[in-house]
Amino acid sequence: MSFVALRTGQSILLVAVPLALLPPAPLASQTVTRDNEPLLADVGGTRIGRAMDGLAVTAGPSRSGHTQITLEGWVFGQSLSATRRQGFTHEIGVDPEENVRATPNGRIVARLVRGAVINEVERQGGWVRVRRTAWISSSALGERSAASTPSSSTPSDTTPPASQADPRRAVVRRRLNLYRAPDSTAIGTLEAGHPVRITARAGDWVRVETQAWVRENEIRLSDAGILANVTASELRSAPDEYRGRLLRWTIQFLSLQTADELRSDFVPGQRYILARGPAPEYAFVYIVVPPELLPQVERLEALASVSLVARVRNGRSAFLANPILELVELL
Repeated sequence: MSFVALRTGQSILLVAVPLALLPPAPLASQTVTRDNEPLLADVGGTRIGRAMDGLAVTAGPSRSGHTQITLEGWVFGQSLSATRRQGFTHEIGVDPEENVRATPNGRIVARLVRGAVINEVERQGGWVRVRRTAWISSSALGERSAASTPSSSTPSDTTPPASQADPRRAVVRRRLNLYRAPDSTAIGTLEAGHPVRITARAGDWVRVETQAWVRENEIRLSDAGILANVTASELRSAPDEYRGRLLRWTIQFLSLQTADELRSDFVPGQRYILARGPAPEYAFVYIVVPPELLPQVERLEALASVSLVARVRNGRSAFLANPILELVELL
């Protein structure tokens, strides 16, 4: 319970207000005030880098003399390696450290050690804007002010003051349900601390969007990115044009095969479908089967008509000039 002071004439009235009805306190925008301050993965945990004096950060919760911060900056793309560790998208791939800059090729605001994991936010040419949370000593943080900003910085190198922060960005306060529309049936959940972006408002409701990773075999592709009515003959005549494109085909399943060393278009031991199609064509086609889809393919019967979505790997194979696709989904 909290109290709000209301003035009525010459009197002041204290009104009790439930805490749940009070707006959440905004995350503080602060500045690192010490050079080479260690950045930790967790309180008492692994050091993932160091922050430079003047780095502007968003401060979160505090624990044991440390504060959780959100660090954003730009890293040269060639210094990053793709990863799926701990739910992050990239890791620092150079020794011993890589610079994090306020802008592409701008002022250095932090350095991250090799192996530190981060998330990609956007790209500009050869530069990648990255983000991650870390822990830093609370005593190394101060409120943003002109005095705390390094004189060497330029306007393009600094983060806008808190009053100019994007009001569409928010953080989930506690685990919550997601709804397709206000007061409708819940369709999912978000965990506490997950960042979201507000895109619309309706009374007490806001529509949000967020970013997350899922396994590819757990989602269904939309029709917008899938080509229909493409023939095997078209693939053979323009293999480069269709490479990597998604096709919807109906084929006649002949058998499930295992590639050997003689088939240079496959990895030895790779499983693939030998088929004819797409209907009404009667040409041979090869469709590589990912391991996670193998149980479904093993249940198919010879000569069965099968509808599927596949990605073009090679529109014209090396020896027999037949298309090679990679199975994405059985329909």
